[in-house]
Amino acid sequence: MFETHTLHPDQIRDITPEALDENGRLRVLPTAFWQTTTPQERALFGHRHGLYSFPTVELVEYLRENIGDRPAIEIGAGHGVLAEALGIPATDNRMQEMPRYRGIYEAARQPTVPYGPNIVNCSAQEAVRRYQPAVVIGCWVTHRYDPRRHAAGGNEIGVDEADILRNCAEYVVIGNERVHQHKEIWNRRHAIGYPEFLYSRAQNGTPDFLAVWSGHKKPRR
Repeated sequence: MFETHTLHPDQIRDITPEALDENGRLRVLPTAFWQTTTPQERALFGHRHGLYSFPTVELVEYLRENIGDRPAIEIGAGHGVLAEALGIPATDNRMQEMPRYRGIYEAARQPTVPYGPNIVNCSAQEAVRRYQPAVVIGCWVTHRYDPRRHAAGGNEIGVDEADILRNCAEYVVIGNERVHQHKEIWNRRHAIGYPEFLYSRAQNGTPDFLAVWSGHKKPRR
């Protein structure tokens, strides 16, 4: 959870006017904008608005080129801004709206994500079967809790990432090195990079990453 006691809001610039549009949705801004912000500014902004990762123009361009003409979806899409910019389906199980989990967030004084109007309400496992994508994008997605790996944490209705790999040709994950360090799929062959166009609310001193796994599904011809 986000630790608000580490920040002093009255001493931190509010970047909301620049980062949200007139409808209160996250803007896709160039890396140059986020370079003018501090980790504390991004953390406070993300906390106030229930946002975790801030897609940049350069990230969208990179993903669009990587996807090419292959069918793609985003899972755990949350606000849906990244998928909208890419022109692909945005899916999410809308967990943070469920009474049980909303109560947990409220007790922790943690604002929930503002789900976008383009979100298709379905789990990641349902989404890969419905859309049959070649490419799956997961930005700041939480893996499914496995009692056999209790220390790895996760969520009981989180993403079964092994299942995602069985049902796509490529799985692209954007996250933070510390926040997402316990994913089971790190044990599988993957490529990882730390491009300068990744920004998030993380203020733990570790970098954000972009990692790619090859899935089991053969690409469509």
